[in-house]
Amino acid sequence: MHTEVILLPIFCTLIGFVIWTIFSTIRRYKIANLQAGMQTKLLEKFGSGQELLAYVQSDAGRGFLESLTMEQRTPYGRILGAAQVGVILVLVSFAFLFLRGRVAGAEEGFLVLGTITLCLGVGFGLSAALSYYLSKSFGLLTERTAHRP
Repeated sequence: MHTEVILLPIFCTLIGFVIWTIFSTIRRYKIANLQAGMQTKLLEKFGSGQELLAYVQSDAGRGFLESLTMEQRTPYGRILGAAQVGVILVLVSFAFLFLRGRVAGAEEGFLVLGTITLCLGVGFGLSAALSYYLSKSFGLLTERTAHRP
């Protein structure tokens, strides 16, 4: 009886993680295909290497070359993602620690799960704070990166 109480949240978390991974992979694949198609059409518009070179030297061309990278996340996006995961893990850990005193016979299991998720949440929060501090000191956080998709 007590094993089911602990295994159910773990199983639901696992299923949720698998579904999230599948959908985020599909989304990135579709975005990459869309970008590749748009970039191919744009490159086909140029009649010669001279026209392409002139375009690449312009501001729009530099932006185009920057967009060729696969991952478009800015430092802000990465920091925000780590902070979000940290907050969620801390809240989940509080739920596990709350359930520790409410479910008879499963106190030790919920204590272990709550402690692990709390440590992970605090770690993600510290990682976000450190990333923000380092990105700011390296000059990576500018107005230009804040408004990029």
